[in-house]
Amino acid sequence: MTTSPDPSGTQQPSADNEPTPPRQGLKPQYPNVEAWVRDYLLPSFPRPAGELGTTGRWRWCEQWWRHDEAVTILTALWYGWEHSAVQTLGMLDWLPRLYYFQPFLYGDDGPFRLCNPANGDLPARHEIPAVPSIVPAPPGWWRWWGTEADILRSSPIEWCKFHACSARG
Repeated sequence: MTTSPDPSGTQQPSADNEPTPPRQGLKPQYPNVEAWVRDYLLPSFPRPAGELGTTGRWRWCEQWWRHDEAVTILTALWYGWEHSAVQTLGMLDWLPRLYYFQPFLYGDDGPFRLCNPANGDLPARHEIPAVPSIVPAPPGWWRWWGTEADILRSSPIEWCKFHACSARG
């Protein structure tokens, strides 16, 4: 027996009452972000990397997987690529995202800003930027981070701030 989908998306048994296994999603084309970066991204979109003025304006780190910001951006790009690659015109949506994130990822202020590849007698340099220190917010600072009902109950001034009112005289 086979099943046929009804308009609600559930499987309905057909005449011979044999169930059909549920449809599985497509497997990713790359098993992880590292394989995608190594086998697709870097070969397909090569950029000269190095010190500004010597080999280009782009920076790269051979240990990119140690940089949380880079891993986050590259993983998002990989997920988007996997989704777009199976759609007829999917790359038209994905490419602008790649080109948008490249300056953030490879640029002078990006996660690789303190890293340089080996150059002649100079060894590769890999440094993780220091995490900035913070001062905890005072008690009650985040009380506006509630629901609209909480804000409306707080005060007319808070309500006005929430709704971007302008001062009226």
